[in-house]
Amino acid sequence: MTAPRSFDISECATVEEMASWLLRCPPESLQRDEFFIRRWLRTTGFREGLDYLEFTLSFFREERREDGQFMCLTAFQAANQSLWRLAEGLDRAGSGGRSCVQ
Repeated sequence: MTAPRSFDISECATVEEMASWLLRCPPESLQRDEFFIRRWLRTTGFREGLDYLEFTLSFFREERREDGQFMCLTAFQAANQSLWRLAEGLDRAGSGGRSCVQ
């Protein structure tokens, strides 16, 4: 799988495409291009994507336990699973691949 480039998210036309892009994007790219991605998600009104971005970045920036493990791995897994459902077109009632770009 090829890692997405930061500007690829602007080429996504649907909620499902943007959710899939966010899930495939490496954490270091999310952090490096955070402001561009955040601005695009706000412009398109993809609130779930903004929530995912915020949670993912805070997850990777949080302090770790003494053994180096993440403190809230279960919460991260839940956020990740929710976005996978959106990427597969399962959670957004009536979205049906609708365009996000206004």
